[in-house]
Amino acid sequence: MFTRRRLFWSAAALLTLGVVLAAAQSAAPLPSDLDPQSRARLPYLQRKDMDENAQKIFDVLPGRSKDGVLSGPLAFAAYNPPVAKALFDLHNAAVAGTLDPHVRELAIMVACRETNYSLEWNAHEASALKAGVDRKVIDVIRTRGPLTGLDEKDAAVIRFGRQMFGDRKMDAATFAAVKRFFGPRGAMDMVAVMNTYAVSGFYAIAVDEHMAPGRPDLR
Repeated sequence: MFTRRRLFWSAAALLTLGVVLAAAQSAAPLPSDLDPQSRARLPYLQRKDMDENAQKIFDVLPGRSKDGVLSGPLAFAAYNPPVAKALFDLHNAAVAGTLDPHVRELAIMVACRETNYSLEWNAHEASALKAGVDRKVIDVIRTRGPLTGLDEKDAAVIRFGRQMFGDRKMDAATFAAVKRFFGPRGAMDMVAVMNTYAVSGFYAIAVDEHMAPGRPDLR
């Protein structure tokens, strides 16, 4: 009993420390080259400053506010509005593919971790849990921990993303596992889902996007 209690309080202390560190990181002063509203190197776009064609695109993008400001995952891609629209269409096609919600959310979390994309990591963590992704699996992704002991399918998805983004090559066994579990189209749908989120992640890297206080940054 004493050992279990000690382990419980050790785990609780680590969790508390993680929350405190995340909060301290978010509350740290912003670098001097960041816009205070967007918390990035570029300000958010405003509809009133766009031409008529760009405004038509603005009006269909996620993240637009009632006061005509565009935030969210396409905020910086929208500096070229047709590119933002193309990325939005790619996203919609990718998530409408053959992957079930569990696998799709898991793939999104992997892509966000591999590109340190904090915005969508924060947005999708609850969705992943709701879709049945175990908290332990999310923690493995976040910490880039070993895949030992994970469900075979979950491990295959994580390994797929790590090799594609981190190693920039994929071994035959990893691809074969994903194809066996999800089929040839499922494997390609996984590439599409991961990469639509990774592209927004690359924009966030370029503009050094920081999260608001209380929302952890992946670093």
